[in-house]
Amino acid sequence: MNSKISKVWLGFAIYLIGYFAIMILFKDQSLAWLELEAFSLIISIAMLIRHRLPSKRGIILSLSVTMLYGLARIYSFNFFVIIQMFIMLMAALACCSVFEKYKDNALIFIRNDKRSDIVISILIGVAAGIVMAFINYLLMKGSNTRTEPDYLKAFINALSPATMEEIALRSTFYAFCLDAAKGSFTNKAEKFTSWFMMIVPHIIPHILFDISLGIEGIIQWIIIMILYILVFGLLFAILQRKRDIASAMIVHGIVDFIRFVLFGVPGL
Repeated sequence: MNSKISKVWLGFAIYLIGYFAIMILFKDQSLAWLELEAFSLIISIAMLIRHRLPSKRGIILSLSVTMLYGLARIYSFNFFVIIQMFIMLMAALACCSVFEKYKDNALIFIRNDKRSDIVISILIGVAAGIVMAFINYLLMKGSNTRTEPDYLKAFINALSPATMEEIALRSTFYAFCLDAAKGSFTNKAEKFTSWFMMIVPHIIPHILFDISLGIEGIIQWIIIMILYILVFGLLFAILQRKRDIASAMIVHGIVDFIRFVLFGVPGL
């Protein structure tokens, strides 16, 4: 294995072992999400120790997205949300720090080279978000009951996955790969690793693994994993890398906003 990215795969292996242990012992997806957030926090702190804090602009951006995440959790605000805001802040700071150091392969938060770039990112996000929301509705309608819509609550809560999942649980893992590769993906193994880490770790907690089903459960888990990668994960990663992080955030937010409008906000 390429020595530069071996630590990335070692970290993923530890995370995956932890996930299966949680599923086998507790069958609790919330713990799987907590594990992924802990993984994000650990690599974020490691990158900040290595590269220090970003510029003033990066700090302001990090505080802004953290406050946005805090707003998203206003209906369920508690001490644990404060911890998650800290995770969000560390992740955003780490991303900004790494991307400022390795500008050539950095993700862009929002394109603004030309006056029309921001508008284009928004339009791409809205268009892709509506399409993906419709696909998500088709996948969910058979196993979920429609609820009375609460548009404000749905909008505010949709900010949570749009911020936490796209930055702390996707961009951060790309930054981790970029840092490990010292700013440049020079071979296929490094390029594959960077795409893999943007997509797969975030998808894993979405899926319940049931060891009691034996081989059937393993096959089912793999099929659902592939479906999530092709339908959702790949698009978000492509948007972040080929356009900007903001467009992916908009898509993710619209998908969950429409889901929350139709089927309610989980836990509320």
